[in-house]
Amino acid sequence: MRIKLTFSTDRNLIIPVQYNYSIQSMIYRNISPGLADFLHDQGYILNGRQFKLFTFSRLEGRFTMRNDKKIEFMPPVRLTVASAVERFLRELAEGMLRNDNLNLYGQKLMLESVEVSQPLEDEDFEEEITIKMLSPVVAYNTVERDDRARTYYFSPWDEWFSELITANLEKKYELILGKKYIGGNVRIIPIGPRDEKYCKVLDYKNTVIKGWLGIYHVRGDKRLMKIAYDTGLGSKNPQGFGCFEIIAGIKNMPRKRWL
Repeated sequence: MRIKLTFSTDRNLIIPVQYNYSIQSMIYRNISPGLADFLHDQGYILNGRQFKLFTFSRLEGRFTMRNDKKIEFMPPVRLTVASAVERFLRELAEGMLRNDNLNLYGQKLMLESVEVSQPLEDEDFEEEITIKMLSPVVAYNTVERDDRARTYYFSPWDEWFSELITANLEKKYELILGKKYIGGNVRIIPIGPRDEKYCKVLDYKNTVIKGWLGIYHVRGDKRLMKIAYDTGLGSKNPQGFGCFEIIAGIKNMPRKRWL
């Protein structure tokens, strides 16, 4: 399930290029303290690993890149948030609607609308969907060498990319449905040759994260496609990675309603 938040501003919104942490913080501030503390401090645990089961897009709207490492948005500005936890989205929408003091980097935001998409079910998916990344998709592996942990980030053209994506979705499936996943995998197929302009290297709280935007075909198990749609594709989802929109491959596009 997902919501799209549309904000207006009194003037152009000027924020640092590396704004993921501030968006995540704004999300936490607008849900109940109990849920925010749970997600921030613990989350949903599987085999010692934490999952938050939500993701969000980059800010969408007309913008220009400035010379001072900042980005300037012309209102309106939109943000998509997806989650497998209905309570999380409900609290976020209600919290945003009640909050008369929304701001980002000290600049006031006015919430103009909340668009709620009806959830997709497994049977709504075709055998292949086409997606556009709204925030970069991340696949990585960490290995220990010489008593040091080294993190390797993969691109959608790498052999291991789809396997890492599938393994991540299987864990989320088990968390959400309470049973182990048994079935096939998913394949992420880039449309076109590798183009470095789609590679985004971001700094999240002094940690460098490498992900990819672009348009892709996704083939495989419909159950995993639904999990990806609700929680994000790949890793680092609650930091603002892996959110996408489906541009082809849905039998009945979900209706939307406004709050």
